[in-house]
Amino acid sequence: MQKTVDNTAPNTLVPDPRRGRIFRDEVSGSTAAYGVGLVVGYRLPLGDGPWYVDGDIGAGWKNGAAEAQFDGVGVSPERRQLGESWPDSWSLTKDVNYEATLRFGGGPGRLRQHDLSLYLLAGVRLASLQFTNHYNGCFMPEACEHSEFRSGAENRDMELTAWKSGLGIEKQVNEGVAIRAEASYSAYGREEWTTPFEEVGVMVDSSMDTNEVGLTVGLLLRF
Repeated sequence: MQKTVDNTAPNTLVPDPRRGRIFRDEVSGSTAAYGVGLVVGYRLPLGDGPWYVDGDIGAGWKNGAAEAQFDGVGVSPERRQLGESWPDSWSLTKDVNYEATLRFGGGPGRLRQHDLSLYLLAGVRLASLQFTNHYNGCFMPEACEHSEFRSGAENRDMELTAWKSGLGIEKQVNEGVAIRAEASYSAYGREEWTTPFEEVGVMVDSSMDTNEVGLTVGLLLRF
């Protein structure tokens, strides 16, 4: 995540030496999450050979939050005075995601003899996320003591779209049951927003790039 604190507005109340300056900060966060999901799909065999194309749509729910804290950028020891980039802490939680996936694969040769197939996948994913930023700092032009800092939280609901790609393996247990394991990578679009502090003439621009590496194990029931 990137954050830019802009003190260049003509009406800014930020005093020297921070007045007229721009402070930039960046930090990354990650987490390991788990979840469950349901999918419904259709498989189309390609002729009489071992190859096939299938597609599905589904929904998933995950537990886990990515968290991180900025170092803070400024000229004061704590980097929490007005106009500095404060050492905020933030978290990103995924509520639910919806996706549509296409797979192309097959089990030629010995793979078919063991009821195995390999496939490539591509798809699109729509995720609902909750972003929370916790801050603590000075909102006055005069330098604050630690006891004068004000704290709070900024909450944002995000709807992000990702392109997904990956590969997997499938084992046919019997005529109506199969087990699938796949690895995928999802790259979401960049989310950007601006938080204006008009009463003191400070603008805070934020941006976030999100990606996800997934490992999925599923039980398939065919009718």
